[in-house]
Amino acid sequence: MKQLVTLFFLLAGLVGLRAQTTRLPIICGQEVFSHIVQEKYPERAEAIRATFEEAKRLGHNEVRQRSPLTIQVVVHVVWNETEENLSDAIIEDQIRVLNEDYNRLNADTSDLREEFQFVAGNADIHFELAQIVRVQTQELFEIDVLGGDLLSNLKSDATGGSDAWDTEHYLNIWVCKIQPTTIFGLEVGQILGFAFPPDGLSHWPDDSSAPTAGEDGVVIDFRAFSSINPNPIENPTDGSTLNMKGRTPVHEVGHYLGLRHIWGDGGLFGPNDCAQSDGVDDTPFANAQSEFDCDKTKNSCEQVELFYNEDPLDLVENYMDYSSEECMNMFTKGQVEIMRGVLMGPRAGLLSSVSTHQPASVLQSSLAPNPANDRALLRFQLPEAREVSIQVLSADGRRVIDLHAQQYGSGLQQVSLDTRHLATGMYLVQVQSGATVEVKKLAVQR
Repeated sequence: MKQLVTLFFLLAGLVGLRAQTTRLPIICGQEVFSHIVQEKYPERAEAIRATFEEAKRLGHNEVRQRSPLTIQVVVHVVWNETEENLSDAIIEDQIRVLNEDYNRLNADTSDLREEFQFVAGNADIHFELAQIVRVQTQELFEIDVLGGDLLSNLKSDATGGSDAWDTEHYLNIWVCKIQPTTIFGLEVGQILGFAFPPDGLSHWPDDSSAPTAGEDGVVIDFRAFSSINPNPIENPTDGSTLNMKGRTPVHEVGHYLGLRHIWGDGGLFGPNDCAQSDGVDDTPFANAQSEFDCDKTKNSCEQVELFYNEDPLDLVENYMDYSSEECMNMFTKGQVEIMRGVLMGPRAGLLSSVSTHQPASVLQSSLAPNPANDRALLRFQLPEAREVSIQVLSADGRRVIDLHAQQYGSGLQQVSLDTRHLATGMYLVQVQSGATVEVKKLAVQR
C-alpha cells in the first residue's frame, strides 16, 4: 500500500501500472494531504515550527498531576444519498468509542500482548458532543490529487458543505461520502479519513497543517463512522467485509492531536525502511504499515531498540497503524504525552470554556504579518460599539500580553501588537467581546 501512495506522484507510469480490475486499497489520507499542502501552500514554509520536545515536556509534566481534558465536538453530517445521513444514535455511539479508547476503557484492552502492557497509556481526554449539524447537498466530495483540492468545498456552506464552528474551541468532524480517488479517470484508492495536525510540531513535515483555519479538523467517510454503522466497506485484500469498530475516527483524531503513523510514514518523504520514526520512543520501529490484518507475529525491523533493550515485534494493536479495527486497542504512554502536550500548547484553545456555541469567524479577526518580527496588526469586525479584551498567550498558556477591555466602535478595528520582546515561537491571540471569543495562532520569528 505504501508503494501505491508513492505512485500517486509518479503519474507518468501510473496508468500502465494499475489495471481497472485491481482491488483498490483503502488508506488514511495523511500522507497524501501532507504532500498536497506542501505543494499548494508553500507560503506556510515561513511559519515557525515549535519543537516536538516542548509538546513532550508539557505532556510529561502532566503525568504527575494529571487532570481530565475535555474537547467539545461538532459533527457535520453532509449527505447526498439517504444512507449517508447517519442517525443520532450512530453519532452518539462514535462519541462513546472515542471516550472509551482515549481513556483506556475499551473492552478489548485485554487483547494487548503481555509484552506491551507496560507501555499502554490512558490519555484521560474526554469528548463531549456539542452539536450535530446536518446539511443535505447535491455536491460530490472527491479528492483532486493533481489539483491539490483538500475537500475545501465540504467545509463551506457556500459550496454545498458545512462551515466550521470556531476551530480554536471546537473539534470539527465532517462526515460525508468521500468519492474514490482518481487520476486521469482511473480509480487508485479509497480514502476513509484524514485530519490536519496542529501547527508547529517538529516530528511532522513542514506545512502539514490546515491551509486555512476554517479547514482545520477531521474528515471521515460515512461508512467508517461508529461501531454500529450498517453501511459495509469491502476489504481490498480479500473482498470480505471489514469489521468496523469506530477506530477510523480514533486514528484520525490521533493525527489531529499530533500523532503520526506508527511506522513513521517512510516511503513518501523518504525511504520506506526501519530508519523512519514517528518521534515516539515507546512505539517499536516498523518498515511499513499493517495491511488491515492482525499479525501479532510480525517483526518488520529486526533490531535491538534502546527503549526496550531488545528486538520487539511490531505493535499492531496501536491505533496509529493500519491494522484491522478489531485488532486496535491502545495508545502508548509516549503517544499520550504528545497528545496531552498538544492540548497544553498548539490546541490549548480547545480547553477554553465557551459560553455560547458560535460558528467560525464571528469577529472575522485576522493577523498580519504572520510570522511577525517587531509587531503584528490585529484586525476584527464589530457589528456595534462594544468592549473588547485582547490577550496573547504562550504555547503553555501563560499570558504574555494583556490589553484590558476597551471600547471600540462598530466596523473594522485595528490594534497593533508589540512583539519585539517575545521569544521566537508559537503564540495564541485571543479576542473576546462578551460571549464571543476568537483565537488566532501567531508565529514570532527572529
